[in-house]
Amino acid sequence: MNIWKEIGYKLQSASSHRDDKAGYPRVNNHIHTPWSFSSFSSIDDIIEAAKKENISVLGINDFNTLDGFNEWAEKCYNAGIFPLFNIEMIGLNHNDLEAGRRVNDPNNPGRTYISGKALAYPRILSKDKAARLKHIRDRSNEHVRLMTMKVNELLGELDGNLRIDFDEMLADYTRGMARERHLAGMIRKKTEEKYPDGKKASGIFYRLLGDDFSKIRQGDTAGLDNLIRSKLLKAGGTAFVEEDPEIFIEPAQIRDLILDAGGIPTYPFLADFNDGMYTDFESDREEAASSLTEKGFYSVEFIPARNDYKRFRDYVMFLYDRGFIITFGTEHNSPGIKPLEVRAGGERALDEDLLGINYEGACIMAAHQYLSATEGSGYLDGNGLPRLSEKRKFIESGNKIINIVGSTPGTRGRW
Repeated sequence: MNIWKEIGYKLQSASSHRDDKAGYPRVNNHIHTPWSFSSFSSIDDIIEAAKKENISVLGINDFNTLDGFNEWAEKCYNAGIFPLFNIEMIGLNHNDLEAGRRVNDPNNPGRTYISGKALAYPRILSKDKAARLKHIRDRSNEHVRLMTMKVNELLGELDGNLRIDFDEMLADYTRGMARERHLAGMIRKKTEEKYPDGKKASGIFYRLLGDDFSKIRQGDTAGLDNLIRSKLLKAGGTAFVEEDPEIFIEPAQIRDLILDAGGIPTYPFLADFNDGMYTDFESDREEAASSLTEKGFYSVEFIPARNDYKRFRDYVMFLYDRGFIITFGTEHNSPGIKPLEVRAGGERALDEDLLGINYEGACIMAAHQYLSATEGSGYLDGNGLPRLSEKRKFIESGNKIINIVGSTPGTRGRW
């Protein structure tokens, strides 16, 4: 399906008017799908949930892969939801590592999460960058395979017939990329399958996880999966394996890969955590903003559910005043189903200013995707610099494009 051609036909006669009385269309620009790991079992489930919640713009944001883009494009478009095409990667800044400086990972100095927003669709990633991305996925899979071996050693001490088959997990429970969360889920599933009466399974879990297992409510599979991951697979866990350094490349290399893929390099803010703490990099807003622009990042994102509302809002308004593109999301990359609507900590709804900033960012990205596909260039120029003088034009164009998809015949037609 060529969604850009279909949108182009409709744009010729479309109006850019949007009824502000209806409020801003809802945007969630950071969703993980089963192509990496998701709390949803399928993209179909994500789309159905989005329709029920009246979400207008959805951004796929899987780790290290673009493979979900085709399915995402077709199913979002057919549902009247505008699709944004993103990727998430983890870099390692060796200078920050040596200095013990935390960036946006509160536990690992130097480790830096980076998103690429509004990547080209269809994909345009060059052969060498695609090969690098595949190498990262392969090393990541090997890391999970090594953890699976350690898990099987632990399980073998408890029950000689209880084990996890990595190849089975990769083939039957993933889309080709295994992550810690897949392994945690497999440990639970295989144990429960072997001991369906529950009592013996509980005994295995208690011996694996200790007293913390008694805090898990019966039937709380998400809580159990998270506990297994925490106690066995994370740093300090009994099946933990140090990650291969080749999984992580320098943030500057990730930026280059994102630009090569036609996207907008984006820095994900952790912002406040642990009751008002900030990482070393993010604690000084002025310094963080200056450093990001110096490194070629003019777009940022937040996952507001992990932040205090006031601190989150203050940080967003500060960055918005400095010209950053800003969008929000929910991740949905851990077990357990939660709403797709973006809310701040304490389930607090976003105010109109925040909703407007999120929608404005989505409009710029929508226009960037469309114009990159149809005219060969989007919001960033050939050097990766933003076309600031054209920002308003991109917002207006993106709003029009998003409206077109939302009013596609056979879909919801909300605006």
